[in-house]
Amino acid sequence: MKLIRILIVALFTVSCSRASTPEGTDRKSDEASPAAATSGETRQPAATPEPATRPHQGEKSVAALTPVADQAKATGVNPDAAVLADFKSRIDAYMKLRKEAVKDAPRLKETKDPAKISAAQDAMSIQIRTARANAKHGDIFTPEITAKFRRLLSPGLKGDEGRDAKAIIKDDAPTNITFKVNAKYPEGAPVPTVPASLLVNLPTLPEPLQFRIIEKHLILLDEDADIIVDYALNIIR
Repeated sequence: MKLIRILIVALFTVSCSRASTPEGTDRKSDEASPAAATSGETRQPAATPEPATRPHQGEKSVAALTPVADQAKATGVNPDAAVLADFKSRIDAYMKLRKEAVKDAPRLKETKDPAKISAAQDAMSIQIRTARANAKHGDIFTPEITAKFRRLLSPGLKGDEGRDAKAIIKDDAPTNITFKVNAKYPEGAPVPTVPASLLVNLPTLPEPLQFRIIEKHLILLDEDADIIVDYALNIIR
């Protein structure tokens, strides 16, 4: 009888133990889940990669800012020739604008009267300056063209010949020039000559445009209208 009671108690104990096991497992799982959630929340999400199409969307604007020499290299063109061609195209554009602006202006060569010449220059200057009212520094002497001209002038500034050229530039330099695009060259101010040893290294200009070196700076002068078309600072080093 005692043996039967012992067996009944044992069976009852085992049955209770099995019934409680899933609850214990679920409890442990429930206790572990907040920790797992917390751990998951603290992880930073992986950075979303930039779409592959974005760089291509900006290629047009980047290309527009690419220097002429770099574009030339990319297409197998001589970079130096490309920069000089760019300078020529800018000069041609100015000459075209100038021709249209002064087509109705009196010609300077039609009179030798100083007063009439001065009046014709003033009228021509006003018409050209009005036609290019939005012109700014660097429209013709871009940074790239300025750097190219420094290299072109550099050989003529070395040795004895270079010292002589610098001396001529220093002696001829006027002191009252305003470096400003479209500015009128001061009436009565000396117009400095450019030493032949330097001028020969620069591109040929159509009349009436001239290069003039003032101290260390280069100006592009429209001689007939007495206008500073553009300028490049610190061209002489």
